[in-house]
Amino acid sequence: MSRDAAGRAQHARLQGALLGGTLLATLFEVALLMLTAALRRVPAIAPAAEAFVRFVFDGGWFAFPLAGAGAAALLAARWRQGAARARALVLGVTLLLAPFVAHPAITQLQGESPPRGRRATITAILRWTFHTPHTVERILPYATSPDPEIREQATVAMGENLIVSDIEHATGGRPPRYADHPLRGRLRDALLARLAADSSEGVRAEAARALWKAPRTFGVHRAAAETLAAVLDRGIRAGVPEALVWSALDAAAGAPDSALKAAAARFAATTGDTELARVARIASRWPASP
Repeated sequence: MSRDAAGRAQHARLQGALLGGTLLATLFEVALLMLTAALRRVPAIAPAAEAFVRFVFDGGWFAFPLAGAGAAALLAARWRQGAARARALVLGVTLLLAPFVAHPAITQLQGESPPRGRRATITAILRWTFHTPHTVERILPYATSPDPEIREQATVAMGENLIVSDIEHATGGRPPRYADHPLRGRLRDALLARLAADSSEGVRAEAARALWKAPRTFGVHRAAAETLAAVLDRGIRAGVPEALVWSALDAAAGAPDSALKAAAARFAATTGDTELARVARIASRWPASP
């Protein structure tokens, strides 16, 4: 066999090894992810399992294929000589180190191009809501958008997202992961700003609902309950959009507040909509004593 033919054969074998390593590592990653998902309910393993899942979905998924290809290149170097062996070693080390170098950058660059247009923006906000803390953070600037529909969707998302869900649904066996995350305070401050000064009643109502429904995350804000009660009282007398009434009733069914419960009861007694009246009666009830 000529030198050129031997070189081509060695190159083809290296490519085959890289492909095989990549595929095996990817299959291993999928199997590990499935196993981790099943073990997330085991208290002793849950923190590590959650960390691994976050790593994969924050952009770290590519680390396994690269590491598999790198390991395959290093193994292939054992059967090579001279310059071919040196190239395989350099390639293997480079591929193994690439995830450690590239992961932070790729996490930051994921989805950085801003959406264009109302529909694309609202779709992006919905997509970001439960992905990662980084994507939840991307929602914040849209709370001050000139478009009230975008502001309203951003306000809804600031009250229902990965951070809030984690804190509100934490238990003794599953403590919150994001209790000390700086984004928690930024979300609260953004919601309070919308509640206090937004020109859109819909945005103010959604900010009130978001704050009132997440007391463990944001604390108890009486102004939120007062805003929601005012929505219900206005709903009795004037043409308040039905969506705002539903939001106010949803919040009234949560943390108990005398003024908000009374407003739900007044609404239930006066509205002509039988379904809204039924939901309002439920929202007006106080929780049973333990």
